[in-house]
Amino acid sequence: MVQSGAAHETLTVADISNQQSFLDQLHIHSQHKTSYLEMSKGLAESGVERWSVDTTRMTMTYYDNAGNQMLVEALE
Repeated sequence: MVQSGAAHETLTVADISNQQSFLDQLHIHSQHKTSYLEMSKGLAESGVERWSVDTTRMTMTYYDNAGNQMLVEALE
């Protein structure tokens, strides 16, 4: 496993996940309307604690505070 250092200050993650807000944040970012930091803040506010990339399966997985998968998406 490869881990990178922090790219910004520690963000507070919402205790309760909001799936629709999370998906909205991803959509806005995919349209290049937010920076990486803005996306990260929006995801934290939506309850996303972390995300990981699986280069073997070519997927990105988003997790909430409890470690539950919120979304697994295929990378293009």
